[in-house]
Amino acid sequence: MVIDFQAHLFPEEYIDELKRRDGAVILEEPDPYSGMTYFYDKKLRCRINTAIFQGRDIERRLQHMDRLGIDIHVLTIPAPGADRFDRDDAVAVARVANDAIAAICRKHPSRFVGFFTLPTSSVSASLDELERSVHELGLKGFGAFANLNGQALDREELFPIYERLAKYKLPVYIHPTAPLATEATGIDIMPTLIFGWAFDSTVAMTRLVYGRVLERFPEIDFVVADVGGVLAFFAQRAKNIYSGRTEEIRQRYGLKENPLDSFRRFYVDTADHPASTLKCVLDFFGPERLVLGTNYPYGPEEGCVLIKNSLAAIDGLNLSKNDKEKVLGGNAAEIIGLGAA
Repeated sequence: MVIDFQAHLFPEEYIDELKRRDGAVILEEPDPYSGMTYFYDKKLRCRINTAIFQGRDIERRLQHMDRLGIDIHVLTIPAPGADRFDRDDAVAVARVANDAIAAICRKHPSRFVGFFTLPTSSVSASLDELERSVHELGLKGFGAFANLNGQALDREELFPIYERLAKYKLPVYIHPTAPLATEATGIDIMPTLIFGWAFDSTVAMTRLVYGRVLERFPEIDFVVADVGGVLAFFAQRAKNIYSGRTEEIRQRYGLKENPLDSFRRFYVDTADHPASTLKCVLDFFGPERLVLGTNYPYGPEEGCVLIKNSLAAIDGLNLSKNDKEKVLGGNAAEIIGLGAA
């Protein structure tokens, strides 16, 4: 079984709701040079993501999956999520998004697994929507972002959400969004997508470790997009710095283990990276913590080029048959509760 953990979808109903509310994030007119359409964040005063309309034709999506050997898509809403809106708007946006994804999963239960978005500007509303998403809609995890409207993931105000996720043993998928440093750096969409998102994912993982979220909620599997930012590539530097400071780390941050061991508890997907960089990621996390991600439906040929690239990258790792099966679907199947693939 082959499971793509980074398979995005902007449902038409969701885009219509964003347009109707004309809230914190708006949809721009197509760029005159590229023809691309972008989401513009009024608070940050910059574009924060590309609006992708490919992939909304579910029958065509299924054709792509069948042709390229993908059995299951884990569906998530890319940035902007409901977190970027005030309470009332956030609740409405989240409900529309979750209803749309759930409808697709109900129609094709063997091909799609849906993750919900939450109106995290209100914890109480988030808990209500979480309950509805799980018990009424049948969604299987929380599609979060590397920060929630500019707020870090280890804030204690979010702990009731983590407690509820832990109670149901639901996974959290973390995808980058407009980085925490966006306002300070003043950079726009292109460098943000290339460099800023990797930085923000790394910061998110660091906050979850040093904020002891991983220690407090071991029932939650955290899956991070795009190989987990730059973490694996700085592992030796981290090891050098941590050397001889175990007691300092324990006392200052209250951690029970070396942070490098905690970082290895994350799962990361393989999206947007060739075999040459995945080898470094594999060396740090091991095959038990890698899941296939493609970033579909972004990219040429309605996203099919990125699927081909992602599968070729895993082929290039020269894994054993057993380890390759884990990366392609076995690990993901366990995370989303399908059992061994």
